[in-house]
Amino acid sequence: MKEKLLVLSMDAMVHEDVEYMLTKPHFSRIMKKCAKVEKVHGIYPSLTYPAHTSLMTGCYPGKHGIYNNTPFETHKDGITHWYLYHKSIRTEDLFAAAKRAGCSTAAVYWPITGCNPNIDHVINEYFFYYPDEDVPETFAGQGSDEVALQAIRENMHRYPTNRGSQGSLLTSEFDDFIMGCTCSLIRNVQPDVLLIHNCHLDTLRHRNGVFDPILKEGLDQMDKWLGEVIETMEQAGVYDDTNFVILSDHGQLDVTRRIKINALLRQRGFLDIAPNGTLYDWQAYAQYNGMSASIYLRDPHNEALRAKVYDYLLQLEKEGTWGISKIYTVEEVRERYGTYGPFSFMVETDGSSSFTEEWTEPVIDHPFAKAMHGYAPEKGPQPIFLGHGPSFLEGATLHTAKLVDVAPTLARILGQKMPQAQGRCMEELLKT
Repeated sequence: MKEKLLVLSMDAMVHEDVEYMLTKPHFSRIMKKCAKVEKVHGIYPSLTYPAHTSLMTGCYPGKHGIYNNTPFETHKDGITHWYLYHKSIRTEDLFAAAKRAGCSTAAVYWPITGCNPNIDHVINEYFFYYPDEDVPETFAGQGSDEVALQAIRENMHRYPTNRGSQGSLLTSEFDDFIMGCTCSLIRNVQPDVLLIHNCHLDTLRHRNGVFDPILKEGLDQMDKWLGEVIETMEQAGVYDDTNFVILSDHGQLDVTRRIKINALLRQRGFLDIAPNGTLYDWQAYAQYNGMSASIYLRDPHNEALRAKVYDYLLQLEKEGTWGISKIYTVEEVRERYGTYGPFSFMVETDGSSSFTEEWTEPVIDHPFAKAMHGYAPEKGPQPIFLGHGPSFLEGATLHTAKLVDVAPTLARILGQKMPQAQGRCMEELLKT
């Protein structure tokens, strides 16, 4: 039988979680015979959607074009519009390599896979902003075929009951639905390549802190879901021929406050606010990246404006009050992290402050989450990579590797190369 590939992203899982997970029955089954990277160096900003795009392209954000979870918008409608569609990505991904290899493909809640022509059965990551949205119909509009829709229908009893509210993002019901759909696809069609994204640990860390005791309950739940997947694979007769990868995208850091960079820009006259409190005009605007912020200029070619904003940002950094450890120019962040885009500067956290796009006072406020990410990738607990199956060299260990090394490594398992990738194949972890 042809070897298969299953990739399970456990969002915000970190190296420090592994010791506890070794006590769990299903995770330890994978871990005890795996090849692994102990700490994976991520991307900047360390956000879910840029990171998952790097995981499936092998490219840094500047090259693949996803440098935030959301497109840049100055005028908000009360809804956070996340990237949805594959067309936003500028580079080839792992699914294209899989199709070259003649593989059937599927994805469940992997970010930015909507209408990806190289995914046969896709259930795109989408959290339903409006309560009257029809679930199967909406997924169909994002590329779900009849096989994917059947998996969705089979698991509607596991779907969140409070969908249509922003709070529904913060429930384990979405993750239960995701894992149910995963098992349905394995049971019904046994795809050759299947990528899954689970947000449960990320949610718990945001809500409670990086290493709050409740995380053990979350890790217990992750192991139960993993067991459900393994059991389904065994029943389908594909487990022994599957290369099983468990990985993550970023860690988190505890936060004590949030800083309104746009309120500071407003004080200096770079934002104009209308009498009704809405944004009237702007010359510089901070886009929220969690524990960093991207500074956009209305006219990035205006050298006088650029110098004026840069001087002000450096002043804020020097004052030491506003949670800023470093101001990067886009040229500096491109050189150091491979990240670039239409923004001009990036504001990096002091390690305990998060940022927001609000422009109201007070400038310093209570954080809406107890832990956050988006900071520079060398900070904080690091992501993981575990590989188990016929292509992986049991016991092989790399102390460190890069997030962009994942896609070339997985492509090698499929007998393919990814010419656009900026990472390398982790040959040390593979048998051939």
